[in-house]
Amino acid sequence: MLGTATVALIAAQALWAIRQDAAAAAIAAATDALVEGLDGPALRELAGASPNINVFELGVLMDDALRELGVATGDMSKDDAQLVAAYHYASQTIDGTLPLRELASWAHRIVGHEGHPIAQELVELDDAYDAYDGWGGQPDDAMQVVTNFMDVAGPEIQKWMRPGAASQ
Repeated sequence: MLGTATVALIAAQALWAIRQDAAAAAIAAATDALVEGLDGPALRELAGASPNINVFELGVLMDDALRELGVATGDMSKDDAQLVAAYHYASQTIDGTLPLRELASWAHRIVGHEGHPIAQELVELDDAYDAYDGWGGQPDDAMQVVTNFMDVAGPEIQKWMRPGAASQ
């Protein structure tokens, strides 16, 4: 099983793959990996990188760091990346560090109604929130939607959460 920092670096790689700002997440994950006792030249370079790093340099550094950690994400499709990123943000919502409304809004903007089928409940949750705009509150089953998503998406993203090539 992979460590927390490695999983966070995979999530940052997924964010990068779908053209989201991944620098801060990647740098934090690389720093955490070093704290966890993992090491490698690319991992150290990534941990010390500027949050304003060139996006292409960031992609190369993340690939190299993940390779050093024994994880291959090079063949992650857009759909896979959407699912991994959505799972990452849903985990933050469960942990209480990302508001549920922000998760739903992100899913609607980035995944969209044409995106990964497993993430559609999160996208539709944003639509449900729209009914509450100006009234306050949230849909009654909002957190249940997130936990259901986590339950269904978990097995799907496992191919990215173990050492070795992910193209099985």
